Parts: sequence; structure tokens; C-alpha cells
Amino acid sequence: MAARGTHKHAGGNSKHKVSASSSNLQLSHDPRSFLFVINELTLHDDDRLHRGDDWYNRVPPSEPRCFDREITGTVMRYHNGQVTEARGYQWLRGDFDITRNAWPTGYLYRYDSADSPMLTVDGNFQCASVYKQLAVFSCNPLLPIAVLIGDPLSASSLARVPLLFHHPDHQPGVSHAVHPDSRLRGGGVMCKFVAGASPSWMPSLVPKTYRNPYEPGPSRGLSGELPIILGLMAFSEARSEGEDIARRIFLEDNRWRNGEWRHAATPKGYARSALENPLGFLITVFYDPENEEYSNEERLDDMEFGDVIVRDSRR
Repeated sequence: MAARGTHKHAGGNSKHKVSASSSNLQLSHDPRSFLFVINELTLHDDDRLHRGDDWYNRVPPSEPRCFDREITGTVMRYHNGQVTEARGYQWLRGDFDITRNAWPTGYLYRYDSADSPMLTVDGNFQCASVYKQLAVFSCNPLLPIAVLIGDPLSASSLARVPLLFHHPDHQPGVSHAVHPDSRLRGGGVMCKFVAGASPSWMPSLVPKTYRNPYEPGPSRGLSGELPIILGLMAFSEARSEGEDIARRIFLEDNRWRNGEWRHAATPKGYARSALENPLGFLITVFYDPENEEYSNEERLDDMEFGDVIVRDSRR
């Protein structure tokens, strides 16, 4: 988890800061906000780079050189149940570094009205600070959704772990989408199936293979790690060459609004078989520099593990 900061500008020092102004936000009954960007990751087609596992499944690669590129998504802001375009922000990453066999770290820069990067008083670029960053992959129908903890384009040998669901004691029937290293709140069990019966967001967000096989009480909603949930939402749309599909999902179709997932169709973005390369997204959630009072670790952690991010529409 990164600290708040700015990326070093050539000729400036390395001190990191973020300027803040909450005057542009009209705070309402839930003033929490965050910025996020969802970048589609594409793999090289060279089979020699995809050895797979012992069961002949193609799995997300562990080396940045196995990736061909990322398709950068629109930077968006969640605020008070609505998703809008976060104008004035842009995700940038340098070219592949052959000496490191990896891409450099990406940053979310802030721009002024003249489309020039904004600087702090000490000459650094202003950039939003990372809250959480994960990659989420669909491998094939026989494997669970896979989570890579970190940025697979800039780091090697990241932990590759399965999507899990925490069943919190303090929220009966709520499924927390997590990974094995998530910081859980309270008691409860961690399973490979959801907490409640017949969720309205299954299979449109979570595949039916994660349904609860026992006789639980009713599902009360989906919560947990924001990058995982945003990644599951991104799978709802089929890929189109070079298209920013996240923009269509969140801005054009408004599928996530006021705590509801307004899309019922089975996702079109999953890998269809073990013959295909894994399909994945890098999801980065940032603190909102324009709303520091309500966009911080405490507020976002409470959103993930104290509230419900996607309500069950049938309850």
C-alpha cells in the first residue's frame, strides 16, 4: 500500500506530496470517494512463454516479459454511489525496459485545463496515491478466478492466488471477495463459495461455480477488496480490439450505481477454454486527492469490510 505522494519531476527532489482541494465535490449522505483505472492486460501469443501448470492449464504468467501490453482505461471517480469520468487525471507508464525485463511503475498524473502536468511547489509532478492494486484473471472454466497481488507488468514472481470469499460474523449473508493475504475484519470463515443463497449478482458478477452448496440463509450482498470487485465487473463485457471496455461498463451503461449491479447477463469476458490464454485486468484504486477527508485508508477499508458494495436486488 503506497503512501500519498507525487512522482519525481526531472530536476526536482524525490519528496512526495499531494495537494488537495475538496471544493469541487458536492458532499452528500455518503461522501466517500476514490479514483480507479482498469487496464486490460494482453499476453504474447508465443506458447513458449506459457508453460502452464501440472494439469495443463494456462495460468497468468509470473514474468513481465510474457505480457504484450496494457490497454489503458479511462480514469474514473466513484463518489456517493455514482461513477463518473475523473477529468484531469491520466494513467501513464513508460516503455518496456529490456535491462530489467519489465515495464516501469505506472502513475496517475494530474493535469491542468491546458492538458499540462500539474506541479507541486517543489517541482514534482502531482499524482494520486495508490490505495490498492491487484490483477484479476480468468483462466478457464475449470479454474477459479486468479488474483495477482501487485502489478505483473513491473514486478516478477507475484503471488498468484485464488479468489476466495470471507463470510464475516458481523455481516451474515454478505460475501467478502478476498484473497488469502487480505486483511479481514472480525471473525468468520474463508471459503471458495459465497456466503448466502441465490445472490442476485450471480452469475453476472461471480460465476455459478462459487455458489454455496449448503443451506445458508439469504444472500445480503457482495463486498470486500475493491480491486477484485471492480475486476469482476470488468469481465461482464466482451473484449473488443483496442477498446476501453471499462468505459462502456461504468460510464455508458452505468452498470454499477447506488450500490446496485444493474446487469444480469452472464459475463462475456471470461476465457472460454483451456486452449485460450488467461484474460485479465490490472485494477488500481487511488485515494481521491480532491476529497482527502473522506478518501483515506480508514474510510475505504470501512467501505470494503464494514458496508455492502453491491446489494442483493431481490432483498
